[in-house]
Amino acid sequence: MALCVSAIPRIIYISKKKKLLDQPDSDRKIHKEVIPNLGGIGIFLGFSVISSLLINSAEFTQWNYVLAASLILFLTGIKDDLINVNPSKKLIAQITASMIVVMLADFRLEHLHGFFGIYEMPYWLSVLLTVVGCTFISNAFNLIDGIDGLAGSIAVICTFFLGLAFATTHNYSPAIISFALMGAIIGFLRFNYQPARIFMGDSGSLVIGFVIAVLSVVLTQKVKHFEGNVLFHSPRGVLLGALSLLFIPVFDTFRVFGTRLMKGRSPFQADRTHLHHYLLDLGYSHMKTVIILSLCSLVIIGITFFIQDYPVNVSLCVIILSACALFTLLFFMRKSRMNLPVENKSKKNKLIL
Repeated sequence: MALCVSAIPRIIYISKKKKLLDQPDSDRKIHKEVIPNLGGIGIFLGFSVISSLLINSAEFTQWNYVLAASLILFLTGIKDDLINVNPSKKLIAQITASMIVVMLADFRLEHLHGFFGIYEMPYWLSVLLTVVGCTFISNAFNLIDGIDGLAGSIAVICTFFLGLAFATTHNYSPAIISFALMGAIIGFLRFNYQPARIFMGDSGSLVIGFVIAVLSVVLTQKVKHFEGNVLFHSPRGVLLGALSLLFIPVFDTFRVFGTRLMKGRSPFQADRTHLHHYLLDLGYSHMKTVIILSLCSLVIIGITFFIQDYPVNVSLCVIILSACALFTLLFFMRKSRMNLPVENKSKKNKLIL
């Protein structure tokens, strides 16, 4: 956190001096002023330096692969933030990074503990599912990075619970990685909450999503001992907990992609249909939107801890139904507001704010 807090003002200064700024050049972009978008540099600096200094390399021998894969995404994100990268090239970089941790570090989903009736998987399916999952989650965090403080706040929740889960199961090196990333993001958020002085950019969101995805895989497959653990009672509970941590970005991305496909459009065509856009349309500020979605994430995580001992597919259905109920409420609130006469909308906005 201290490294990131000390680095960000210098990044802002250099970005403004060299005019490395994010231009509000489309209807989808919410900000109206030019703002630096290289906050990912500070996040990557804090996360990588502290993790490299403190983890036990003898205990966590795969750290070099995680760092190398993260560096690929960091450099890809920097290039995209500065001059834009073709989406296909960005996807290739994400798949390459995922392949490094899956093939070389051997971090992969080997067992689904009965989810959808699937238990131990063959090697090829394990590799395929993990690569697709890491790539998808990396993109999911990139997609929810649409308003000040949202992606960072969700990521802080994820890394806090991941670090806690690792620490309570005596896996201290992955716990250090989780807390180092959390600290770096907290340091960045000091400058990113509305009114934002800097954005994390793709160099931040891609790395954050990827590292959280990798840590989730490590948690679900490498943690074996649960005796006396206050958080998780079984491998099945760990897998359910990891899904709940990632549920808001994953649910939002699935929903948006599905909506676009049903309308006959490309799933990668940008629009204003994300959850945070719905809340903004209801008249909430950036800060209130972040708080609402963060609370929704905490509610889903809390529900998961209480139902982790139920049959696995029953637990998954409860989580999905809870998220769908929250979204349905939000959808009809937005729809009713959009149908109001103009004079009533302004009154309702004043009431909400």
